[in-house]
Amino acid sequence: MKEYKYVETSEAGNLPAVVGMWNKIKRFLVKPIDLDKPIVLELTVKEEKVLTEVHDFLFQELEFPELHNFFFHEINIFEKIKNWKKNRENK
Repeated sequence: MKEYKYVETSEAGNLPAVVGMWNKIKRFLVKPIDLDKPIVLELTVKEEKVLTEVHDFLFQELEFPELHNFFFHEINIFEKIKNWKKNRENK
């Protein structure tokens, strides 16, 4: 959807001018901000639910045994290579 801004010039009169992307970015970046006003975040019920689920996921407590089992589970590479060679020879 194009946005038009009316520009009055002596040659053209009151004609619409297309507002470009740079003007939109400039208006957004140079917007006056009142730092004295408190910031209020208004969320819908669904947004609040998602935000709490994300917060709970990010700040969940990991118990050490679970973490230890995750990082130090046994991987036997040589047994997999032996099985692979054995299967290859049987073909």
